[in-house]
Parts: sequence; C-alpha cells; structure tokens
Amino acid sequence: MKNIVLFGYGKMGSSIANGWLLKKLNFNFYIIEKETLLRENAKIDGFKAFDNIKEMLNKSNVENIDIIFLAVKPQQMLDAIKQFNVIDIEKTLFISIAAGLSFSWFKNKVHDNIKIVRAMPNLPASVGKGVTGYCKSDNLSLNEEENTNTLLNSFGKAICLDNENLINVVTAISGSGPAYIFYLVEVLSKIGINQGLSAESAKILALETLIGSAMLLESSNIDPKILRQNVTSPGGTTEAGLEILASKKNGLFDLLNNTISCAKQKAIYLNSNN
Repeated sequence: MKNIVLFGYGKMGSSIANGWLLKKLNFNFYIIEKETLLRENAKIDGFKAFDNIKEMLNKSNVENIDIIFLAVKPQQMLDAIKQFNVIDIEKTLFISIAAGLSFSWFKNKVHDNIKIVRAMPNLPASVGKGVTGYCKSDNLSLNEEENTNTLLNSFGKAICLDNENLINVVTAISGSGPAYIFYLVEVLSKIGINQGLSAESAKILALETLIGSAMLLESSNIDPKILRQNVTSPGGTTEAGLEILASKKNGLFDLLNNTISCAKQKAIYLNSNN
C-alpha cells in the first residue's frame, strides 16, 4: 500500500485530507503539521499526525514515502523542504498546491530531477465539489500519474493541463472563482434588500437561484448558451435585464475578462518573484 504524507493541515490541507477519507482510498495517510492545535485536529479526524517527517519515520515504521503532498503556504515551503534530507527524493513524487512556486523553483531548491506535480484546487474541495487544474513534470511513471489522478479527483474533479503556464489561468478562474461567486450572491442579496426584500429572503433567492441553476446546468448537459436562450422570452423581463448584463461594452464579459486578467497577472507576478 502506498504511503502518502501530507504537509499542512490548514483549511485546504484538511479539506483535501478529509476528501481522501470520504473516498476510502487505498493508501496509508500521514500528516505533518507544526502547529499543535492543527496536528491534534488531524488526529481527531482519524489521521496519524506528527510534528516533522523524522518523527513520523521513527514512530510509524514507514520504510519509504511514495508521495509527499505539499499543502503549506508558499512562505512556509522552505521550512518544509528542509525536512527532505531524511527521504529518498528521487523515489518520491511531490504534489504542491502552493501558488507561485514553479517547477524550476522546486528543481532549484530540492533536486534537479524532482518528480513534481503542481496543482491548484479551490475551496469547494471542503464539500467534495472542488475542481483542480494540475500539470506534471515529464519524469513521472504511469503508476505515479494514476495515483496523482486518484488523489486529486477524490475531493472533486481534476483536469490535467498541457503546460505549466496554464496554472496561472486556472488560478484566476477556478482558484479565485469561489470568491467571485460569493460576491455575486452578496451583490444580488444587497440589491434585493434595496428593492424591499428582507435580508433573509434576499439571500435565499440569490443563493438558491445560483445552486439550482448550477445543478440544472450540470445535470442537463446542455450548453449554457442554449439554457440562457431557453429562459429568455422575447420582449420579457429576462431579456430586458440581459440587455444590460450582456452589453458588448462594459457588460459582464468585459467585467469578468478584466477580473480574470488581473488575477492571472498577479499569479504571474508571484511566480516571477519566487
């Protein structure tokens, strides 16, 4: 059975780990977490958790580590990789979800021939509905590719990218995307309140419309453009609203295009400064 070591049990790390538990994956899981409270949380959740990798190796009788899943913040990564001197780096696959740390960064800091996967999950992983874009170095075995796919699909859906640069696009669209959706519900709720609805009613209308529409889109397998056209009666209220939202100038496309571009450029900046 493969041994998987997760570094970091914060919000994203714990969400990912609990996705593994829910799927009952056939791996041995271990958690490395420096913070006592988070480490205890991991134990409560059913994991074997340790302060550092040396302690884990001594106490768990693990002879080899197959995959190290790095869920620590970028600024904590250097401290994490200092622990790798007790493992066989060339026989270990590394999966990182740290924004801004490229393949070349890991090759420079860890090993020139490191087997590395960069992944960008998002917050809905905490409810098993995340989406993850990932790219892999070209030295992974077929078995390692399969294990990566299994792990990343356990807390939602995973998409393998053709090249590393596309991680920046994924970061801007799906990585940051939940915040855009939360803000959409927030804005629709505020507008509802301004139009006379109670705060509770406005939130329910905004949230359930979003959830129901997303579920319909997923279950119907119909192109979103067709669904939009189906619900837009000529001369009706929806058409009147869409004339503003779908305006060729300063409409939703321009607004979101600028939003995604700014987020992508920030991701590129973070990459270039690490």
